[in-house]
Amino acid sequence: MIDKVTSIQTPNLSDFIIRQVDKADLPALEWDGEYLKYRRMFANLYHNTRYKDTLMWIVETKQCEMVGQAFVILRSEEKEVADGKTRAYVFSFRVKPQFRNCGIGSYLMGFIENDLRERGFKCITLNVAKENLDALRLYQRLGYRITGSRPGIWSFVDHEGRTQHIHEPSWRMIKDLL
Repeated sequence: MIDKVTSIQTPNLSDFIIRQVDKADLPALEWDGEYLKYRRMFANLYHNTRYKDTLMWIVETKQCEMVGQAFVILRSEEKEVADGKTRAYVFSFRVKPQFRNCGIGSYLMGFIENDLRERGFKCITLNVAKENLDALRLYQRLGYRITGSRPGIWSFVDHEGRTQHIHEPSWRMIKDLL
């Protein structure tokens, strides 16, 4: 007999759907409260999708359970991050723990890379926390290379209206989309 954990570890990737976030999806991006603090940020990012500056992708099962997400900034004030023409920035790349190590992250990143190629982008940048060794290994396996170090100092306004200050040292990574 196959238990649920075994079946999740060897999924058929065609059982998963990648699509853009709808407004109705915003509460699910909070992952049952784990990312509640980012509620305002998610709403602002969704608002920016209307101006074609941001893409928000989710991975879900055929039963509409969200299992992964990734956001893409196409145009930023920091041109070395995303210039709106040739360089885009991926962030908030997540796969729920019970769905990790079974190809969903690679599937999602491949989808994003193909989408950006079709839009004419030539490279992708991202930051990965120096402590997140699993993500670093994934990105390196997918062909991303470290180009520098970032202090990872940023802030956001949480769901209660309080400014939260983050210090998360990270590696800047890049991949050419040839």
